[in-house]
Amino acid sequence: MVLFTTAVTNCMELFSSLFFQEVQGHSALGASLQILPSLIAGALTNISTGIFVNRMPVMWVVFISSGISAVAPLLMALVQPEWPYWYNAFFAQILTPLSCDILFTVGLLIVSDVFPKRMQALSGAVFNTCAQLGTAIGLSITSVIAASVTNASHYADKTSPNALMVGYRAVFWTMFAWMLFVCLVCVLGLRRVGGIGVKQD
Repeated sequence: MVLFTTAVTNCMELFSSLFFQEVQGHSALGASLQILPSLIAGALTNISTGIFVNRMPVMWVVFISSGISAVAPLLMALVQPEWPYWYNAFFAQILTPLSCDILFTVGLLIVSDVFPKRMQALSGAVFNTCAQLGTAIGLSITSVIAASVTNASHYADKTSPNALMVGYRAVFWTMFAWMLFVCLVCVLGLRRVGGIGVKQD
């Protein structure tokens, strides 16, 4: 789950930036400001996760956050280049980091709870490696998808905003499918995990 979630989060950041710059024609600074809500939402999510993570079953925490984050690529897949930022893209940026940040916190708590102390460092390292692997694999796959779909489009100029948007839209749909897969794995894999984050004497 962490592999796909991290992949989606990082790919959303990249392709949202490309959409703002290459399709809508904004500057790099303008695109950075448009992605800024994602950073703020991620920071607030990390802070708030520690407050409620022990109050709900793990499955529901991860499932709800993954479901909410799945809306982000869906919004970007449906966005039209001429639409104002506040129609779709703004909300997509806010929803993007929720699943990744919550899953990372929950995953590390599960690692510290399930594995013995002598294995916790190794388990955490494997968990983090999966997250980093997700970024690498996700960026590679989505780049190939975007390039191949754009090259297969009917537009003569493959570098035009319309041609690029065809590829970007395919990538956003791919990320939406990945998040639905995360939701499915969450229900199947975490249904027997109870609460975490409660101090045990």
